[in-house]
Parts: sequence; C-alpha cells; structure tokens
Amino acid sequence: MGNKNTTTEVNSYTLEPVSPKTFLALIVSWTLLGLVSAGLNILVCAMVYFNKKLRTMTNYLVVSLSLSDLLVSIVFVPVYIIDHYAKTIIGGYFVAFILLSTVFNLCGVTYERYIALTRPFRYRTIMSCQKVSTIIAISWITPLLLSLLPLAWNTDVRSTIHKVYLAIVLVSCIFIPCTTMVCVYMRLLRVVHRFVLRNKKRTSKGNATGHRAGNDEKAARVFAVVLGMFLLCWLPLIYINICLIFDQNHLVTNELIFISFYTLVLNSVLDPVICAFYKRDFREMMRKWFKLKCFSQEESGQHGKLDSDMALRKVSTRSRNVAEETDIGLKTTTFV
Repeated sequence: MGNKNTTTEVNSYTLEPVSPKTFLALIVSWTLLGLVSAGLNILVCAMVYFNKKLRTMTNYLVVSLSLSDLLVSIVFVPVYIIDHYAKTIIGGYFVAFILLSTVFNLCGVTYERYIALTRPFRYRTIMSCQKVSTIIAISWITPLLLSLLPLAWNTDVRSTIHKVYLAIVLVSCIFIPCTTMVCVYMRLLRVVHRFVLRNKKRTSKGNATGHRAGNDEKAARVFAVVLGMFLLCWLPLIYINICLIFDQNHLVTNELIFISFYTLVLNSVLDPVICAFYKRDFREMMRKWFKLKCFSQEESGQHGKLDSDMALRKVSTRSRNVAEETDIGLKTTTFV
C-alpha cells in the first residue's frame, strides 16, 4: 500500500486511456461527493465541540472516525485528481493511511462499545479520558508508520518484500480486525437484546435500567451498521490490492477502479449520516437545534402579531374611556 500499490498504481499501467470528457464528468461527481462528505463530517465534529452533552468517550472516538472520513474528502479526492495528470508520489500513501486509520478507529469504537455493554459498572474506570486519548493516538500513529514503511525499500511494488508487506498488512490489519469486529458486534447484539427483553418490565415501571439497556443496544446497532458500510465500501479497493499481490492485474478493469473510488468517498458520506440520524444523542441534539430555530422564527412572528394586537387593544381601550367620559358628562348635565 505504498506509492503505487493502490488505485493510482492501477491507473498508471493497467487502465486503458480515459477520454477527457469522461474524466471531467468523474471529477465533477467526485468533487460534489467530497464537498458533501466534508460538510457532514465537519458538522459532526462541530456538534461535539459546541455541545457539552455530546462530549462523551464514545463521541470522542466518533470524532476521530469522522476526521479519517474528512481526510478522504479534503485530501484524498484532490490528490487522486491531481495524480491523474501529474503522477504525484503521495497518492498511494494516502490511500493506505486512510484505510488503516479507518480500521483502527473502528476497532477503537468497537472496544469502547464492548466495555460499555459487558462491563458497565467498571466503564468509567476502564474508559478514562487518558485511555481514550491513548486509543485515538494509536489509531493515528500506527497507520501512519505502516503506510510509510514501504519507503524502507523505495516502494518497489514489484519486489518480493513489498508483496509480503501487502499480504501481512491486509491479513493482520484488515481481515483479522474486521472479522473480529463482526464477531464482537454479533455477540454484543445478542447479549444486549436478551438483557433488554429481561428488563422490559423495569422500563415500564419507570426503572432506568431497561431504558439504558435499550439505548446501548441502539448504539451497538449504529456502529455495527457503520462497520458493515465500511466493509462494503472498501471491498473493491481491497480486492484490487489482492489482485496486485498475486500479479493478476488483468482482473482489474476501468469500471472497478472508478467503482472503488466512488464507494470509498461514499463511505465517508455514510458514516456521519448514520451517526447523525441513527445515534440517539446526535439525533436529539439536532432535533433540539431545529426546534429552537423554528421556535425563534415563530416567536419573532408572534411578537409582531402581539405588537399589532396590543396597538388595537390600546385604541379600543382609549375609545371606551372617551365614550364612558362622554356618557358621564351627559348624565351629570341632565341631573343638574
């Protein structure tokens, strides 16, 4: 996964030439997806930054995952487009770094969910701020070192050591972690589902245990969906790297290259959407924000209506006072 071992390498010597009009259309669509991805991921990060209620250990890991998705839109998309024309030397390193950082961040989120659901009473002790900071640091430093490791042999993609490196990274840093995370989430969902069923009566009686368990189950489902989307979206790129390891470049086509890029950028769009619309705390915060905005608009409209009503009331009150004074004056004159 070094300089030319990803889509940029395939684009260099196995793809047929692409017409300028076709590639221009691809650039426009990739740019639009990148802008959407950047906006959504910045929104997730901003929500956690500006709302103290969202500053939880789980959401710190979510922000770290959003940052890796943000790199796809603001770094990888421009680098890939430039690489098509200028053949930069950093495109492959970015692909490797982003892929590995996403996997490591997902591992961090999975570990946090595992502790929260299997050891709830020790959660605050185990998942301290220092522990979460260490997980986030490892999730970024380790991918950086692994992605730059091919520089030791000048990133010779045809050398045996590079193919061994690719095989080791794919197995130890992608296949094994992803398989482990799938098994962990399957187990967590079963455990939490049984716990929720067992505590439904407590929830109906007002006990918070069953309600909290239901929230934990929903959070586990959210991150399980994120993991599933990651596996689907990165599968084409992983397949391309497997073909390169075994010198099966003829199995890689133009369509597969472009599909892998679309799915990669699409994954960076789906992650914040899933977190914002399916993770309860984000959803509630967005609902409150929109309610406050709508309420302020309605309040300003009602304030204008109240001003006009008050004016009418004052006019009617003054006219009544004048009428009463006139009647009293007439009565007094008649009496005299």
